[in-house]
Amino acid sequence: MSVSRLTTLIVSLSIAPYVWADEAATLPRQATKVVSSGDVAQWLLALILVLAVFFLSVWLLRKSGGLAFVGKSQLAVLAGVSLGMREKLVLVKVGEKQLLLGVSGGRIDKLLELEGDQRLFMNSAEGQETSVFAKKLLQVMQGKHHD
Repeated sequence: MSVSRLTTLIVSLSIAPYVWADEAATLPRQATKVVSSGDVAQWLLALILVLAVFFLSVWLLRKSGGLAFVGKSQLAVLAGVSLGMREKLVLVKVGEKQLLLGVSGGRIDKLLELEGDQRLFMNSAEGQETSVFAKKLLQVMQGKHHD
């Protein structure tokens, strides 16, 4: 490389930052938004609200016994009665039988087995439990608003 080329290269490299700085100064500046503490507080409150709704719905589902599955199930809890803090009577459908179970802390006892006509909460026509609310809802959905 010749001395003139080397000098030209050094001068152009030393002037380049000043040229780029002038070009950057002539470009319009875009407004940058700074995240304020109010924005962070709003995000945190929204997050807390969403989590509270989530945990409330999970708690309600656990208290209500979960979601009922549509269709015929061979195993289902038909009814339950709390007898105290840790004692409960539960009526369970197992196939065509119903079992009355005594549930206490750490122990489950079969108290009664119901078969055939002895079964509880069963319609003779369908063989499934149908509540008054379900009948009324079906009537409203079909457009029949009165009995």
